This record gives sequence, structure tokens and C-alpha cells, in this order.
Amino acid sequence: MTNNYYVNIKQFTDYTGRTLAVCLWCIIFLCYFAFTFPKFFTTTTATHNLRTTTRKYNQLNIPQNIIQTGLYSSTHWYYTKSWKQLNPNASYYFFNDGEAANFVHKHMPPDIASIYDILPFAVLKADFFRYIATYILGGVYSDIDTECLQPINVWTDNYTNASFIVGVEGDTAIGGAILARKLQLCQWTFAAKPKHPILKRMIDNIKKKTKIFIKSKKDLSTIIMDWTGPGLWTDTIFDYLNETFNVNSSTLSKLNQGRLIGDVYYLPVTAFSPVALSLGAKGRNNKEALVYHDFQGSWKPNLIQKFFKLIRSYIL
Repeated sequence: MTNNYYVNIKQFTDYTGRTLAVCLWCIIFLCYFAFTFPKFFTTTTATHNLRTTTRKYNQLNIPQNIIQTGLYSSTHWYYTKSWKQLNPNASYYFFNDGEAANFVHKHMPPDIASIYDILPFAVLKADFFRYIATYILGGVYSDIDTECLQPINVWTDNYTNASFIVGVEGDTAIGGAILARKLQLCQWTFAAKPKHPILKRMIDNIKKKTKIFIKSKKDLSTIIMDWTGPGLWTDTIFDYLNETFNVNSSTLSKLNQGRLIGDVYYLPVTAFSPVALSLGAKGRNNKEALVYHDFQGSWKPNLIQKFFKLIRSYIL
């Protein structure tokens, strides 16, 4: 009886010890899993020798604001309804010229407001304002003649904590085009969180350019692309990527899918320029197409508008 008692005690002790050991290992494993769990939702890929990391989040850091400008009320434009219908929870901001000027003077320091005032062409002011408005409000800026093809919240597939979204306009490594830069980035549509450093750089760069160009004896209408337009825009973004993340434009040529570089989400040509077929775009009906630009360019004379639209339709 006594021997059986001690045997039972020993078996119980051994069983309890093993159970406690298993429980302890389970606790250690659960703690390890809890701390490393986010890594299960992180993927790292290498494309064009560029390491990029994307992480799944429920929402972007970019606020749900849509910013547009024009000479007339937004109700005059067919495409504005696409932005409102596909993004019903977003706040919509429309500014005419007078409202834009008031906004600049209200929210920007006097030195920036004075630069805005002395810009000699409406297109320069329109360009400058889009950067200022997005810098202050945050959200998506898109030209009034653009059509939203997919809701903003799917632009990055919810796999990024992006604070800035930009797309390729054209890449001459893929096809021929008349561009200010060989690899040119869209400024008819972009998105950013408020006070993003790229927008701050762009505003400062326009201030510097204006002080130089305003004294120039050149025909100022010929340097718009490098003053406030896609030339300077492209340079500013790539300068930021190079200085901050050691990424240059040649590394990003010919990319065929979105990439997160730090906090910048970089989209291929189909996203914002889907009809640039000779540059590798796949058409506006492709699932990668996010925005369609109709190129009505109110700053160009009517004949030039038609010419550019014809060129982009048949050459791009």
C-alpha cells in the first residue's frame, strides 16, 4: 500500500512537472509570437536592386480630402462626380482663383504669399496652389479634368502606411514622348499627408525658381515645366528619395507595380496615365488604372489643347 502510494505520488509529480514545462514553453512561444506577429504581415521584395517593404494597415496616413481647382464651380465639370461617388466618405474641396488666393494668404507666411502674387501666369499659380493646399490640408489633389476610376482607399491595396503617393507620367526608357524629364512623375494627381517634406521642398524650390526666372529675359512661357510644373516636381521628389533613402530615378525606371520607398508609395505609369500606351500603360479599363486624365489643360490656348490631346491619344 505504501509503495503504491509513493509510486502514485511520483507519477503525479512527474506529470505535473511535464505539464508545467509544456505550459511554460507555451507561454514563451505566445510571448514571442505576440512580439513578432507584425512580421507575419510584412513582405520584403527586391526589384531593380531596390529593397522595398510594405506592411498591411487598415487605412492610410493621408486624410480623406479631395482637392480640386478651376475657373468655374465644380458642378460645371463632368468628372467631379466620379470623385464624389467613388469616395463618399471623403471631404471635397473646390477652389476658384479668388478662393485659392485667399487660402494662400491665410495659411502661408508673407514671403510665400508674395511669391504667389507675383507669378505671371495663371498656370503657375494653379501649380503652386496645388502644392500649398495639399501641404496644409493633406489628401488627394487631382486636376479638374481627371476622372477617378477606383476609390482612393484601394490605390495602395491597403498594404502601406504611405504618407505620399505619386505616379509615373512617362518613362522614355519604355517609349518615346515629349517630356520635361526622361522619367517624369505626375503632378495632375498626387496625395500626401499634411506638412509632408516633399511638398515643403517643392514650395521652397518654387520660391527659389521664381526669384531667378522673374528676372530672366527668356520667354517665361517656355519654362513653365521647370518653374512649377512636372520638371521641377520630378526633380524635387527624386532629390528627396535620393537624399533620404539613397534611391535615384534610374533605379525606378520600368517598374511595373507599386513600391513603397520609405513613406512614399510609387505607382507605375498605368495608375495615373493609363492611356500612355507606348510608355507601357495598359489602358483605362485595366485594373491597375486609378485615374484618367482628359488633358483639357485650361492654361493652353484651344488649338494647343487639341494638339496635345491628339498627340497623347495617338503617340502616347
